[in-house]
Amino acid sequence: METISEQDRIRAAEENADVLIAMLEHNHLKYQIAEQSPQRTYIKIHFTGNDLPMTLHIMLRTDKQIVSVISPMPFKMKEEVIPDAALAVAAANHGLIDGSFDLNLYTGEIRFRLTSCFRGSLLSEDLFSYLMYVSAETVDRYNDRFQGLNDGTLEIQQFLDEDAADEGRA
Repeated sequence: METISEQDRIRAAEENADVLIAMLEHNHLKYQIAEQSPQRTYIKIHFTGNDLPMTLHIMLRTDKQIVSVISPMPFKMKEEVIPDAALAVAAANHGLIDGSFDLNLYTGEIRFRLTSCFRGSLLSEDLFSYLMYVSAETVDRYNDRFQGLNDGTLEIQQFLDEDAADEGRA
């Protein structure tokens, strides 16, 4: 594998950040640049879905030549429901084509994560749109289910049944 100089890594990250920002502007999306440095670009976007509000954290990392979209749930799972939450996360991930949910067993945090590499390439506005909208749609589909599991209004079997219905297995 060819070694990329630090200067080339920084230039690739900056060019990809420019494309991402252009896509956000072209789509008239409100966003906040939380950090823009040679090491990384970090942008926050707030969405309101069908139920719970969500925040997408989009990060371009120079060192790893990746862009990640991360969206944490706006709540933490209670300790007593973490075993059910682990089953729910596994079931949700099973049917996903891109991205995955992560559950921190110690803190109860659930987040969605979708990552793409830009090593040696310039990503398109279409790809950035895809990363952002797939993340938002996936989080919107599951955030109320995870919250229901957490607050006791949804049992684990109901979560699994709804997930099976999404995949056409019910």
